[in-house]
Amino acid sequence: LGPLHTQFDDQGFAYTSLFVESAVAKWKLETWEMVDKIPITYNIGHLATAEGDTVNPDGKYLIALNKLSHGRHMNVGPSQPESSQLINISGEKMKLLYDAFTEPEPHYAQLIKADKLKPIEVYPKEENKNPNAVWDTKDVSFTRNGTDVTVKLIAVRSSFEPNKIEVTQGDKVTIYITNIEQTTDELHGFGLLEYNLNVVIDPGETKIVEFAADKPGVFPYYCTDFCSA
Repeated sequence: LGPLHTQFDDQGFAYTSLFVESAVAKWKLETWEMVDKIPITYNIGHLATAEGDTVNPDGKYLIALNKLSHGRHMNVGPSQPESSQLINISGEKMKLLYDAFTEPEPHYAQLIKADKLKPIEVYPKEENKNPNAVWDTKDVSFTRNGTDVTVKLIAVRSSFEPNKIEVTQGDKVTIYITNIEQTTDELHGFGLLEYNLNVVIDPGETKIVEFAADKPGVFPYYCTDFCSA
C-alpha cells in the first residue's frame, strides 16, 4: 500500500517503497510479479539500491530512507533521528542487515562504489582565490576604516597569527582566517565563546568571521579542533 519510489538491481528486479504499509516490495520487471516483501520501520519514503537508477545497476544492497524511527534506538529526547536501514538484496529473500539513525528528513540518495570517489584531502594553496587569504606571517594584517576593522589571520600548528587583536567597543570586526596547512587532516578551529562563534577551517581554506564588538572586556579566541602535533 502506498507505493512511492522504485529502484533496480542487476538481476531484472525492481524495488518499490510502500509508505503506508512500511515495507519494500521486490518485483520482476518482465512479469510485474511481486516475489518478496520486507517490513520497514517505519514509513519509508525514498530508497536507494546500489547504482539503482543508472543503466548498469550493481545490485547487492538497498537502503530504506525511513521517515520515523519510533523507538528503534536509545531514547534521546523529543527530537528524534530518522531510521535508515541497510538491506541485503543479493538473494531470493531480502534481509535486514543494519539500522543507522540519520538527521531528519531523508530525501533521495545515491549508493555507489567507493572506488569511484576521488576526493581531495586538502585545498591546494594555488586554488585558493580568496583575495584576503594570507600564507605567511609577514603578510598578516590589521586595518581600520572608521569603526570597521579587518584582520587577516593565519592558522597553523600551533598558533594563530596575529595572536592578539585589540579593537574598540562598537567596532564591526571582520576576520579572514586562512589555514595554511597543506597536510591531510590538519584542520583548525576558531572559537570566540563570548560571541558564540565557532568555525572549522580545512587545510588550505579561508573562512570569514564577523561580529560586532559590543561587549567590554578581554576575550580569548582559541583553536577548537586538533591544532598541534
